[in-house]
Amino acid sequence: MSIHLNALAIPFQAAKAASSQAEARNLYLGIGAGLLVVVCWAAWIIATRFAVTTHLRPVDVAFLRYAVPTALLAPVLWRHGLGFRQIGLKRTLLLVCGAGLPFLLVASTAMKFAPASDAGTVMVATMPVFVAVFSALLGSERFDRVRVIGFAAVAAGVAAIAAHTLLGGASGAWRGHLLFVAAAALFAMYTVTLRRSGVSPWHAAAIVNFYSFVALTPVYFLVFGSRLLSAPAHEVITQAAMQGVVTGVIALFLYGEAVRRLGAPRAAVLGSLTPVVVALLGMPLLGEFPTRVAWLAIVAVSLGVVLASGAFSRAPVAARGSAR
Repeated sequence: MSIHLNALAIPFQAAKAASSQAEARNLYLGIGAGLLVVVCWAAWIIATRFAVTTHLRPVDVAFLRYAVPTALLAPVLWRHGLGFRQIGLKRTLLLVCGAGLPFLLVASTAMKFAPASDAGTVMVATMPVFVAVFSALLGSERFDRVRVIGFAAVAAGVAAIAAHTLLGGASGAWRGHLLFVAAAALFAMYTVTLRRSGVSPWHAAAIVNFYSFVALTPVYFLVFGSRLLSAPAHEVITQAAMQGVVTGVIALFLYGEAVRRLGAPRAAVLGSLTPVVVALLGMPLLGEFPTRVAWLAIVAVSLGVVLASGAFSRAPVAARGSAR
């Protein structure tokens, strides 16, 4: 009889082991996707800061950002639809506003006033805080003591950057900081909506790029006029690759994969590494060297985001990752 029971238990043990392996694989793939997103975001910030402080305007950058991926992802949109029927008008608009044209115009305009290192610290690092707040409002998520400490660390780091700018930083940089915070709220809205919508990362990227391109193109040519032909060819090609391919296709897909596999708060926490990467890249590429206060703020914000997003909370990983 015991032999018979042991034989019955073997399939259950195998199934449990297979489930654990699948969860571990899903976790590692999600973390890998999130880390690659950090690299893409850092490169995007550096490229955008360079573009808007040389020959191109934010609107030129936006056109390249959406024209290239719209062409590349047209087959995905043709196959899966425009989004209205699949996820409804409201969620489609939230996705487009959160990661599409409004977000890019706000973020790129901010970079005209503030350096790239501040973009990483203020915008990317505060985004997970907004994700946590929006998740709480929509899904009744509760904050434990560790997360509250994280929120305080993020607020202290951002306040240090703002205070340093007001006391002796670049003139007008505070405007960029306010716009960075607004951009962070927009992308957090995209993150939470993407998680709750259930659309695939490819489909979400196609939707965001297509509607942004449709909304921008007439205004771009009729009101602003294009500077792409008058700018140096190598700058246009570089921006088309960085904005259109790296950010518009690769980063959006990888971020969607991270959100799908890890959940919105845990995917957003990986962005805490972006300020450090941006600061390191900004020194040799842009000649922007963070001050001692900025470095302390980068460390405070990065650690605060990790705590605030729930990475060290006591709730089980599955519970945090599966909440919609």
